[in-house]
Amino acid sequence: MSFPTINGERTMELGNPGAMRNALNQLVLTGTKRATAGLWEVYLEEGEPVEAEGERLWLVDSDLTPICQIEITRSDIRKLSQVDLDFVLAEGESRPDLATWQRQQRAYWSATAEPEMQAAGYDAWRVTNETLVVCLWFKLVNRDSDLLPSD
Repeated sequence: MSFPTINGERTMELGNPGAMRNALNQLVLTGTKRATAGLWEVYLEEGEPVEAEGERLWLVDSDLTPICQIEITRSDIRKLSQVDLDFVLAEGESRPDLATWQRQQRAYWSATAEPEMQAAGYDAWRVTNETLVVCLWFKLVNRDSDLLPSD
């Protein structure tokens, strides 16, 4: 299964649908959130390449309706233990330090990604300090509703 697309461009879904996604999307729209993290293994399982610098994606709401367009300004893959404070701060989610970020991300991914990976046949898959994290930095490039794709 691949990530959804709109007009041939991939979409980005932040967090879980509902209140979490609404809050994260609002952080993007206000310019507070300029980075996000994903799991390398999920990209592999979905058969998706990591977003490339210059790639544009549609940020979508819980109904998969585009709310703005972002452009990737940097991407790299790091071990969970190697994510740095600059990245954590660029995520804009008010996490004061690396330990808090790692603890919260590990809990989130353990609840969401572990069951998905185990259902796909990776029974022993767990989030550890060695887990590879896709770190994406982006900028908001289009929030004009006249330029967003319509149904």
